[in-house]
Amino acid sequence: MFGQKLIELRKQKKLTQADMAKILGVARTTYSSYEQGRRTPDVELQNKIADFFGVTLDYLHGREAKEESELSSNQMTVAAHIDDDVSDEEMKEILSFIDYIKNRDHSK
Repeated sequence: MFGQKLIELRKQKKLTQADMAKILGVARTTYSSYEQGRRTPDVELQNKIADFFGVTLDYLHGREAKEESELSSNQMTVAAHIDDDVSDEEMKEILSFIDYIKNRDHSK
């Protein structure tokens, strides 16, 4: 399950195994073995992977849905109209602010 999630997330970002190995600071063969399920990265590296892709460890291990899939259709529309140079963290902050405004206006 972990390896399949890595493949899926890597391909969504259009990265190669060599790209991911460099980002994580491991050999390409080591990273490849993670995707193939022959090895499992240590907890520190798993956290680095989760942070890089903006997902939880539970998601990486197949225990929950990807965080982004929980966005409403309106949030997805807003996200689609924001420049591509926005980081994942900035996007989360923008969507969080939208939720804040919606909740603030409903409590009046």
